[in-house]
Formats: sequence, structure tokens, C-alpha cells
Amino acid sequence: MRKCLRCNETMVEDYMLKTENFTAQASVLLGKGSGVFSDTKGKVKATVCPNCGEISIFFDKLDKIK
Repeated sequence: MRKCLRCNETMVEDYMLKTENFTAQASVLLGKGSGVFSDTKGKVKATVCPNCGEISIFFDKLDKIK
């Protein structure tokens, strides 16, 4: 369970990053399900604060990169 760094609200978990348009000005989308940044080592995941909208991005398997 993650807490928002801005307002201390419990964040909504299990979001992943997805990209749209692989160009120089690609935008990053937030979506649930399979993320394009996932691999066998772990996944880049995100949580969203339902109160203020703060987004926290993290790697789910720190033991794999140590």
C-alpha cells in the first residue's frame, strides 16, 4: 500500500505505463493491463492518488536490479 507524497491519501495501485506514437514527441499513457515496458526482470508500474491526481512510478522487482 502506497501513500501519496502530496496529500497522504492511499493510492490506487496496479496501473502500468503504455506509450502512444513512437515518435520524437511520443506521449505516455497510463493504463491497466500489459505494459510495453515489462520484461522478464520486472515491470514499471504506477499508482494514482484518487484525491489529488498525483502519479507515482516505480519498478516492481527491486531485487532483480540489485
